[in-house]
Amino acid sequence: MKIVFIGAGSGFGAKSFADILSFPELRDSEVVLVDVNPDHLEPVSAYCRKIAAHYDAPTKITTALDWRDGVLDGAQFVMTSFAQGGPAYTGKPFYYDITIPQEYGIYQNVADTAGIGGVFRTMRTAPELLAIGHDMEARCPGATLLNYVNPMSMLTRTLSLACPKIHVIGLCHNIQYGIRDISRWIGVSHKELVYEAAGVNHMDWFLRLEYKDGRNAYPDLLKAGENPDVYKQRTVQFELLKHFGYFTTESQQHCIEYVPYFAPRAEDRAAMEIKDASPSPNPIHVAARWNPESGLQRQLRGEIPLDLERSFEYGMHIMHASVTDNAYRMNVNVINNGLIDNLPDGYCVEVPCIADRSGLHPMKVGKLPIHLAALCGGMADMQTMASDAVLERDLYKAYLACAIDPLTSACATPARIRTCFDALVEAEKPWLREYWF
Repeated sequence: MKIVFIGAGSGFGAKSFADILSFPELRDSEVVLVDVNPDHLEPVSAYCRKIAAHYDAPTKITTALDWRDGVLDGAQFVMTSFAQGGPAYTGKPFYYDITIPQEYGIYQNVADTAGIGGVFRTMRTAPELLAIGHDMEARCPGATLLNYVNPMSMLTRTLSLACPKIHVIGLCHNIQYGIRDISRWIGVSHKELVYEAAGVNHMDWFLRLEYKDGRNAYPDLLKAGENPDVYKQRTVQFELLKHFGYFTTESQQHCIEYVPYFAPRAEDRAAMEIKDASPSPNPIHVAARWNPESGLQRQLRGEIPLDLERSFEYGMHIMHASVTDNAYRMNVNVINNGLIDNLPDGYCVEVPCIADRSGLHPMKVGKLPIHLAALCGGMADMQTMASDAVLERDLYKAYLACAIDPLTSACATPARIRTCFDALVEAEKPWLREYWF
C-alpha cells in the first residue's frame, strides 16, 4: 500500500503514522510524508522512522516538500491535513478572517467551519485541494482521499463533485470527542454507551443515547449539566440540550458560531463564557508540537517513551479494513443521497458508515427531528452555496453564502455583509488572485 500524507507536519501527521503502524497488516507500506515547511518535515520524518524502528517494520518512508511532480503516482490513500496561506489559526489571512468581520459587527471565533471566515477559508483552500484531486485522478484513479482539512463540509462536497474518479471521504473527530465527554460526565466508559449521531460536520446530534441495557442516558446527561463545573465545559451545548432535547458535538467555541442565538450580543457571549478571539497577525513558523521541549520532540530524543497508544481517528481503520476482513462503524462526511431525508440530496452530511474491504457504505438515517434539521439546514445551505461558488468560480455566490449564514445574518444587514465581504476580498487577494481573478 502507498499512502501519501500531505501536511504531514500537522497535528495529525505523527500520530496518524503511529496509528497506521499499530496494525501489523499495514507495516509493509510505503508512506510519503509531504510538508511545505522543512522545519516540520524533518522532525516528523525522524519521528516516523523511530516508530518504524520500534516495530522493526519494513515501512518505506520518503519525504517531499511538494505533492506535485509524481508524488501521487500509484497511491491507494492520500491524507490531507494542511492550511492554505499560512498556519491555520495564527497570522494572516486567519487574522483577517476574524478581525475584519469584527469591524462590521460580525462575530467570528474559530472561523474554520461556518460564517464569513469559513467561506473565505474555503475560497483559499479549495483550489489547492482541487489540484490534488485532479492530480489523483490522473496518477492514481480509484484511490481514496481522506480529507481532514476544514471547512470540512464545503471542501468535501466540492472535491466529491469535481473529482468523480477518486473516492473522497471527510474525516473529523467531533463525535469521538463528544461521546467520550458525555461518558466522563455521567461516570461510565464510552464503551458502555450505545449511540447514533448524524447531522452536518461539527453539528451532529446524538439522536440516540442509551446504556447497553436500553436505558435512556439523556436524563443523566441533563443532571450532569446541572453541575457548574461540567456546565462551563460546554455551555452552548448544554443550553441547546435543555431547550432542544439533544446534545450536539464540538466545543462551545465552535458551536456558538453555528447558531444565531448567543454570539451576536456581548452579554450573551459572556454568559456562555466565550472570550472574543484576538489572533496575532504574525505567523508562527514552527508549531508548538515541534518545539524543542514538546512531547513529540522529547519522545524523539528518548527522554520519554514513545506514545504508541492508538488514537480514535478513523483514517487508519479505513485503510485496515481495505486489506483485511475487519469492518468498522464510524461517522464520516459524504454526499447526501437519501441518507438524511429532510436535508437535500447533494448536500454534505455526516452520518454513520461501515468501512470494510469493499469500501465505505453510508447508512440511512431517515428524518432528523424537524428542529434539528432546521438548525443543520441553515448551516448546510451556506456550505452548499459556498461549494457551488468554488465550483463555478462565482464571487457573487460566495457573497450569498456569507449572507445566508445563520450567525452572520443575525449580526448584520445584507449591505453590511457585502461591504465586509468586499473588504475581505481586498485584504486576502494575495491568496485568492490565482483562482478567483
